[in-house]
Amino acid sequence: MALRVPAFLLPVLFGSCAVCLAAPVKKDDAFLGMVEGRTFRYFAENTNPGNGLVIDKSPNSRPAGHKYAPASVAAVGFGLAALPAGVERGWISKSDGAKLAKTTLLFFRDKMESEHGFFYHFVDMDTGLRAWDSEISSIDTALFLAGALTAGQYFGDPEIKTLADGLYERADWAWMTNGTRLLCGGWTPEKGFLSYYWHQYDESMVMYILALGSPTHPLDPSSWRAIKRTVGEYKGHELILSPPLFTHQFSHAFVDFRGKSDGFADYFKNSVEATLANRRFCMDNAASYKTYGPDSWGLTASIGPDGYKAYGAPPGLAVHDGTVAPAAAASSIVFTPELSIAAMRNFYAKYRDRLWGRYGFSDSFNLDRDFFAPDAYAINQGSTVLMIENYRTGLVWKLFMALPQVEKGMASAGFGGAYIALNKKVLPFSKTAVYFRDRRPFVAVKRIKDSAQQSLRLDSPLWKKAQGSIELGAALLSDGINRQPGYGVRIDMLADTRFLFVKFQARDSEIISSHPDAAMYEDDSVEIYIDSKDNKFDWGGADDYQFIFSPGAGGLRAREFLHTDRTSGAFRILDSSVTARGYGAVVAFDRAALGIGDANIGFSPAAHNVDQVLDSAAKFNWFFLEPAVYLGGLKVEKGL
Repeated sequence: MALRVPAFLLPVLFGSCAVCLAAPVKKDDAFLGMVEGRTFRYFAENTNPGNGLVIDKSPNSRPAGHKYAPASVAAVGFGLAALPAGVERGWISKSDGAKLAKTTLLFFRDKMESEHGFFYHFVDMDTGLRAWDSEISSIDTALFLAGALTAGQYFGDPEIKTLADGLYERADWAWMTNGTRLLCGGWTPEKGFLSYYWHQYDESMVMYILALGSPTHPLDPSSWRAIKRTVGEYKGHELILSPPLFTHQFSHAFVDFRGKSDGFADYFKNSVEATLANRRFCMDNAASYKTYGPDSWGLTASIGPDGYKAYGAPPGLAVHDGTVAPAAAASSIVFTPELSIAAMRNFYAKYRDRLWGRYGFSDSFNLDRDFFAPDAYAINQGSTVLMIENYRTGLVWKLFMALPQVEKGMASAGFGGAYIALNKKVLPFSKTAVYFRDRRPFVAVKRIKDSAQQSLRLDSPLWKKAQGSIELGAALLSDGINRQPGYGVRIDMLADTRFLFVKFQARDSEIISSHPDAAMYEDDSVEIYIDSKDNKFDWGGADDYQFIFSPGAGGLRAREFLHTDRTSGAFRILDSSVTARGYGAVVAFDRAALGIGDANIGFSPAAHNVDQVLDSAAKFNWFFLEPAVYLGGLKVEKGL
């Protein structure tokens, strides 16, 4: 069944943004008007006029049917916030926009499933009933409420404002903390509260502002201060790290952080630096991925050739495979206007035959994989509309920031006091490693006589013959924060015709072992990854292995996690030691059982360090590039 598009939205189906083209105010205004207008069409054609629900994704070539995907509650919020832009640009009459807003809010008030004022992440487009066993979502509800309040502020209709305020006041933010200072990710009727909480700087900032400003169920200001803000640096760009770009954009689509500080940071400048670092990282990887370049960048959560990924750039853990999302550059237009416009122009000029469609830019593309996403996704389209409009007129910012609830939330969070651009005196700094596919390291392993393995122990003099030793320390910190001075792991390797011998020695003054064997990777541990085909590491792949060694109450625990049914005899510990100063072992890996011949294999050691006294947790990797995981390389020397 095709969506029924209301008559008042039909003008957007023909041509592009005639109103904007008639009166350009900047040299790029005609182009931006075309992009914004075509992107707004997503909400025109993919909104159910009977209830205001917006479909999560739609083919970028035609309107979707109701059964193509469920509705996204966050998408409804973006759609409501986009209505003022639609009215001001002449794409909708104000009365018809108000009618749609009222229809939406009435449906949410009277018919949508909810719990303590929060709504399910995904719902059926027609009924509003829970879809896909999704969770009652805190962030998706917050984005919906942000859009509802924005629409209520704009239309000047007392009923719309009362509906929006009433829905906002129903949200029991204190309940969503589950007795903590932080907001939980969500709740399900089957399992209760989810295990993760919004504990660090990301897209949740607008949610916390709304929660702090609530007139009925406000959070204590300590919740804002409890959010972790870890500073990182990439190529001179210092910022509070959060690798995917959308985490630096979604809150800013509503909250105008320009020139404001809560004593921790100027979050607008932080997003400028995040955008510049994201672009720089793409440029630095252009030799490995065809899609990347000075005008082709933008790593954010999007669909990729291998499914939906939270793509992101350093500082922090980089996740990328050559997939670029146009919305990432477009939604940073308020932060980097010239660079974002240049990127959008490049996408349109070079790839519009496959990337540009009925709703503007499709979600993503990857030239190395000849992949162009067939769909547009509501939240990325919504962010694009809101941010382009904010760049052109500041409309959404003006509406949202004029709300007294937002003013209260901002004041409760500490905005309005002393201005600090980035408070490095109180914020922890994490210098994380950055991995490049074209700089993948290799190590050559020296062969010893077969008879020598009988004497291989931790203190054996044979280890002096090892070459290409690996040190996991500060230079290879890939995630988290390490506060333990002197922590590190040294790895040495030898081989004979039957075995690859790996010796590791962890210098660790506080050994933590609190998880069962099945989750020993959460404790202090050393990991060995092997990809015997040397192509890419797939979790569960037939030729891929993950060995973990962790000190426990009874000594060193050891387990292979991906193929436990056939790897119990593929390795054995020749020697081990666990003391108050650290732990170590000599492990013999059966070369035949694991496919380790004389050719190159994928190989990477990793380490996890947890400290309770020092309150730190950190991961170290020799080489671990995600997704389509590429390891470092290892080759056993021929001959003796």
